Amino acid sequence: MDYTRGVYRSKGERRIADYLTDQQIAFDYEYPLAIRDRGMVRIWYPDFRLRDYEMILEYFGVNNDDAYNDQIAHKILTYQAAGIEGIYMLESSFDGDWKGQILERIDQVQSDRLDKIRSINDQIYAAARARR
Repeated sequence: MDYTRGVYRSKGERRIADYLTDQQIAFDYEYPLAIRDRGMVRIWYPDFRLRDYEMILEYFGVNNDDAYNDQIAHKILTYQAAGIEGIYMLESSFDGDWKGQILERIDQVQSDRLDKIRSINDQIYAAARARR
């Protein structure tokens, strides 16, 4: 598998990249993403794009900065409004079971997607039965 290893902007990003690589989770580092932000299409560079899961992972490594916190909130809300699934980590995330949280979030998103597909299939089959 092809994994992006390179120069990362922080120790936190390096830790995340090493973990993703160890878990054989294919990713791209700072892969360009077109996103609608404040009425304009802009190119953002999420820290990690998890290729096989159609998700991003953003690491926010600055603490105790109100302006940065506002940027974090704006980014997360913008990603959510665009329907982009994400994992969002702070420096404090490393204090807990951050590895397990990454895997849990991936699992949760995949499970939600399967539930949505099953629901759509159920609706299609119910409509087809009603037409008979």
